[in-house]
Amino acid sequence: MKNKKIYILFSILITLFCFAIVQKTFQNDTYSAIRIGDYILHNGIDFVEHFNFNNLNYHNARWLFNVLIAFVYNNFEFLGVYIFTIISSIILGLTIFNTLLKRNKNLFISFFVTLIAIGASYSSLTARAQIISYILLFLEVIFIEKLIDSNKKIYILILLIISVLIANIHTTIWPMVLILFLPYFAEYIISKKFKKLKILYSKTENIKILFVTFIIIGLSGLLTPLGLLPYTYMFKTMSGISATYITELQKVNIFFDSKMFILTIIYLYLFVYLKKKIKISDLFLISGLYAMSVMANRNIIFLVIIGSISLSRLIMDSLEEYKDKFEIITNKLYKDKLIMGILMSPVIILIIVFIYINIYNKPYVDETIYPINAADYIVENVDLENIRLYNDFNDGAYLEFRGIKVFLDSRSEVYCKEFNNTSILEDYASINNMSKDYKPIFEKYNFNYVLLYLTGPLNSYISEDKDYEIVYYDDNFVLYKKVE
Repeated sequence: MKNKKIYILFSILITLFCFAIVQKTFQNDTYSAIRIGDYILHNGIDFVEHFNFNNLNYHNARWLFNVLIAFVYNNFEFLGVYIFTIISSIILGLTIFNTLLKRNKNLFISFFVTLIAIGASYSSLTARAQIISYILLFLEVIFIEKLIDSNKKIYILILLIISVLIANIHTTIWPMVLILFLPYFAEYIISKKFKKLKILYSKTENIKILFVTFIIIGLSGLLTPLGLLPYTYMFKTMSGISATYITELQKVNIFFDSKMFILTIIYLYLFVYLKKKIKISDLFLISGLYAMSVMANRNIIFLVIIGSISLSRLIMDSLEEYKDKFEIITNKLYKDKLIMGILMSPVIILIIVFIYINIYNKPYVDETIYPINAADYIVENVDLENIRLYNDFNDGAYLEFRGIKVFLDSRSEVYCKEFNNTSILEDYASINNMSKDYKPIFEKYNFNYVLLYLTGPLNSYISEDKDYEIVYYDDNFVLYKKVE
């Protein structure tokens, strides 16, 4: 009963922490997701990009999430989207906590590792497809291990469902579903080849069912309306201009990224100083996720969330030599709930309150980031059927949400050669970093309106260009019309 009370307390604290940490101001992808999802709800899926004026093709890699978020918005507006994100965050946090607790039987380690995982993921806990895929990928690792340990075929069905959901919710990362099988195959091969090593590994006699499952999962990528896109999307995105221009896809320098630097120190310490032999699948899982994190910024969250499974095991193993002292401390805390409450809960609650106060008064749409008033002007005063608007990369999704066709938006894959044989993203990058004269590119696309950040570098040139006149401006944005 005492342990149950502490479990309930920790579950409440995790719930409050997950609630407080969700960003209230939405990221640009949320706006395009709502717009695209609404189109699918009314017209079904097609392979045309309807929200820019360049007549491009578009294979909707997040169509199921877009439909879901559009349904939420259509019925409950931005408040509903915010609550949906909070609920997803809480599900993720409680899933991590309960999974770790079931595996290592230690409330305190499970609690603190969960807080670390959620806290390090705060910037990614937004109304985007990734918040669902994080939960599903975490569960995949759990059910892979359950399949190996039990040999029960029900877990094949569960893994298949997870794979199909990810393929339709977040096609971009679907190859991760297959990648997460690899540490367990490596574990089997090494344990068989080096039988004399005294190492920990899973039940190798069940490798056949794992291999069969892997084949089934590999074919499940076809269970989408997107053809072969789940097999190619991730690699195309990482190989083209998107990888050099989009922050999420850029390589990581571990000395300049605080999360990677801290994780590097933690894992190096645990791997080097851990006296017990390391579980091979843990070693390969962490090593693989770490390598992926260095290759692309967005993969750090996989290391943080999925790696928490291995991290908790490594911490528990590292505490074995201090087992007696550790049990004395935990038993004391279990025995005297008042001490536990005084030492732990108020501090965490204060942190939660501090985080939430900084988020509470923020708007769903930040007018310093997105052209809210400029969009009002365009909708009311410009012919939306014939507008050819130059806009910045981060503005496009919100403008689409407002029903305005754009030059480009934050879905970088739509505007590059790898997917559409177009140089839109490349042309935008050359203008944005001022490596090329903007005039030839403006003529190429025949822009009749230009929407810019007031403090942006391009604005200093356009403001002096006699071919354009200001028709609207506010404290953050300025809209130009081409002089006829």
